[in-house]
Amino acid sequence: MASAKRDIRHIIDSFSEDLIQIAQDIAREQVERAVTEWQAKNQKVLAKKSVQDEKALRNQKAMERIERVAARRREREEKKATERALRLEQRIVSKKDAPERKPRRGLLADGASKKEPAPPPLFVHKRRRDGEIQQLKRTDEEVAATDANGTASAAAPVVPEQLRLGL
Repeated sequence: MASAKRDIRHIIDSFSEDLIQIAQDIAREQVERAVTEWQAKNQKVLAKKSVQDEKALRNQKAMERIERVAARRREREEKKATERALRLEQRIVSKKDAPERKPRRGLLADGASKKEPAPPPLFVHKRRRDGEIQQLKRTDEEVAATDANGTASAAAPVVPEQLRLGL
């Protein structure tokens, strides 16, 4: 009797295992069928979602790239600003150490500071009574007597050539 009970329990256990296996297979098939039906119905929605996910990923990468570029640009601008500040400091320090110079004025400041200015001519030409034109030239005394502004100095009055000749 003990062996018959054991055999019956063994048969019941194997049937229950077979029933559990069959129930799992049926449940798995039903789940797969439901999933395929749902995918068929919602295929457009899934396609849109996948496209949106791809767009979101691309946008995220683009934003990261833009942020990196902006950070590099800010670093370059900061570097340039510090270099400008250093150059300005160096200029200020070098100006303090250097002797003072006269300020430059006018368009010809570079040329005027390099050489002495020539006095302006009194007259470009002189017409004689017979109609002949004679070019007037300054003498060394007149050049020395005139100052940089082209006016005669009070120390040495210069008599124009016309007055000397009596014209």
